Amino acid sequence: MNEQEAQVFKRFQTTSTAEQPLPQGDGTIRISPFDDYFLFTLYEDVDGEDRPIDLSNVGTVFISFIGENEEIRVPYYTNVQDLDLSQGQVLFRLSAEDSKKILSLDNDNFYISTQGVSPEGDVSDESVLYTGKFLKLTDAARQTLTSQIQDLQLRYTRDVAALEKELAAIRTEREGLAQQVADQDTTIQALKASNQELSNSLAELTKQNADQNQTIAALQDRAKEAQASAQTAQNKAGQTAVVQAKQQGRNAKAVIQIAANALQKTSI
Repeated sequence: MNEQEAQVFKRFQTTSTAEQPLPQGDGTIRISPFDDYFLFTLYEDVDGEDRPIDLSNVGTVFISFIGENEEIRVPYYTNVQDLDLSQGQVLFRLSAEDSKKILSLDNDNFYISTQGVSPEGDVSDESVLYTGKFLKLTDAARQTLTSQIQDLQLRYTRDVAALEKELAAIRTEREGLAQQVADQDTTIQALKASNQELSNSLAELTKQNADQNQTIAALQDRAKEAQASAQTAQNKAGQTAVVQAKQQGRNAKAVIQIAANALQKTSI
């Protein structure tokens, strides 16, 4: 192979690794007035799972842009390394000339399709694998900015709604606390009234107790006086008994003396 026959292969690398498969019609590409490259990974739904479509044996893969009076149809780009058709990966190159024609179309649809050719040269029917929309690069930038503004507005609306909900909850909580304070004030007033009533009752009981203590003291004094009087009476009774005993003794002696005198007289 000489230098003129050598093919130049380009190497492309996907820089975005967090993309999610998009349903039919949701994919959007951005086209500039210059050379553009578009790398797709095509999937099919198998038992609810996204599986890459094996493009290695489906013939030629095209990307097409169809207007009212013109059609631009570009086959997949083959001069590329590390591109696995069996994993649904396909690359398209739109030249600056093609891009300018596409940007002048009267609609914004694109189609990815396949068409097989038999060894005998028979061409099969063309089958559409995916369809989406294209935007001018400037429109895409404007749309991106608009989307960002809309996202910010949506985020702002959600934040405001969340704050309003939080504020409503705080107001409800504050009203509940205010009601609790009012209830506690009522309870405190009732307790104060009850405490005052108990204080009055205690004062009355204390006064009654003081009166009772005075009465008890007076009764105790009277009891002491009565006991002293009883003791005095007892002492006097004892003294009287002694006097009576002495008097009785004297009387007995007198009687005995009289009796003795009588006997004496009788004896004479």
